[in-house]
Amino acid sequence: QHKFVGPLKGGDGSDGSDAADVSSTGSATVSADFTSTYLEARGTATRIRASYTGTQSSELRFLTILRDPVDRLFSYFVAAKKAGTLDLTGYTDVDFSTEYDSLKFDDWAQFQLQRAGACMAKNPEQDLWPHCGTEGLFGSLYSKQLATFAETFNPDQVYVVSFDSYTKNGPRTLSKLASELGLEFDSEGMSASSDTAATDDSEEDSSGDQMGEATRKKLNRFFDPYRDELYSMLQMEGGLNYIDITEESQMF
Repeated sequence: QHKFVGPLKGGDGSDGSDAADVSSTGSATVSADFTSTYLEARGTATRIRASYTGTQSSELRFLTILRDPVDRLFSYFVAAKKAGTLDLTGYTDVDFSTEYDSLKFDDWAQFQLQRAGACMAKNPEQDLWPHCGTEGLFGSLYSKQLATFAETFNPDQVYVVSFDSYTKNGPRTLSKLASELGLEFDSEGMSASSDTAATDDSEEDSSGDQMGEATRKKLNRFFDPYRDELYSMLQMEGGLNYIDITEESQMF
């Protein structure tokens, strides 16, 4: 359920707001909706926009934590393969009864790249995301996904948090984010990096599968134009908000 965030008129719901979110003094409660698939799913921004009036939608804020797309893809592969939700669209070489468990990341990633190339050749005027897919390789095309929110709403309503910044020092990163949003952040019970860091153990495939260097290079070449597009969006005057404490020259 989406919750309206920001100052509301009245408080009786007559302006289209949810009166339950407004106190007797007319002030608003800041509420959040944590849905991990919003960024990659097709049409999310337009559906959210249609749920609110113009005044309400201008008070919404959108937050995403972005990881290096190649590392994110390997993490997705490990988790989705274990859960049985791996994107195998068009993949005809896997016998689910005998070969699924032995499927290697390098082979799967190579097929994803081939699928992207074939779709791009067939539909050169269309963006890979969401027209060719929304999961797997296509789920890491951040610039295309964020552009839908920047175009549907205002770019300054979108906040991008560096994954490395969050894992290195979650409290400092969230404190900076809260400050940008005009909120207070309480870090009680949260340590600097031990609670947020991604470890090798947490992302290790049960079969010991790893990403080959050749595969990483191919994926980096594929994602480089989308990285550059994202950096341009972050550097643009009046563009997306970027939250980072690492002071690195680039996010990935």
